Amino acid sequence: MATSALSSLEAMLVSLMGGSGGGGGSEENTPVDDDGLPSPPLPPLPARPTPRGRHPSRYTTIVRAAAAGSWTTPPSPSKEDASTTTDGDDSLVAELERKAAEVEARLQHKEEENAELKRRLESYHVEWLKCEIKIKSLEEACQEQMAALQAVQDAKTRADETPRDRGESLESLMKMSEEPASAAARRHRAGGRRSSAVSRLGSEFRRQSQALDHGVTAAALAVMERPWQPAVPSANSVDELKKLKAQFRAWNKDYKARLRRAKAELDRDRRNRGGCWI
Repeated sequence: MATSALSSLEAMLVSLMGGSGGGGGSEENTPVDDDGLPSPPLPPLPARPTPRGRHPSRYTTIVRAAAAGSWTTPPSPSKEDASTTTDGDDSLVAELERKAAEVEARLQHKEEENAELKRRLESYHVEWLKCEIKIKSLEEACQEQMAALQAVQDAKTRADETPRDRGESLESLMKMSEEPASAAARRHRAGGRRSSAVSRLGSEFRRQSQALDHGVTAAALAVMERPWQPAVPSANSVDELKKLKAQFRAWNKDYKARLRRAKAELDRDRRNRGGCWI
């Protein structure tokens, strides 16, 4: 290493001396390197000692190099990175828009279902009110029929209790006295049977009316105690209403049939009594 440094210094001196001579010297005076190889580069200068007489350590050199490199600007992102970031943002926005559309569709479907349930509830409420009005009207009609039947029964009772000698003549009294006792007893038994049938029909009508009144009152109390809410009515209330309506229809049909039979018996009895006094 030292030998190469000395040879390089000698070459420099020779070149300087040749240049200062104005180029008068010939090429023969110029020493030629035997090897014909280019001269090696100059060695680096020694490090400058510190004020304390120490050479700078390798750690200090690394710290300075790092400090010098920290001031360098970061490399700008490439076009590929920018395009990748843009594609990721677009896909995220598209996913969010899709989810928002799904949520909006579900919300609209639920709103339509709620509107349909509300319409059904209103229709059920209207039907319930109609049934209540119909039951009240039928109850009033039954009460009127019961009053008419009671009036007929009272009239028959008064007719049986009143004396039958208003338009009786002596001849009619004689016919009545001559009438066999068996026929009078038979007519009396028939009248008793008819009166007992009418009384049984009246008691049955009163009993059925009371049962119907209890059923209507219980249904009305159940409706009043349960507050009206926008929800689907329970199946129990609908079944109870249907059962009550069926029971009332059956009872009304049976009562009309019995009433017709009672009226027919009363008319037949009235005709028989009228025919006896002629």
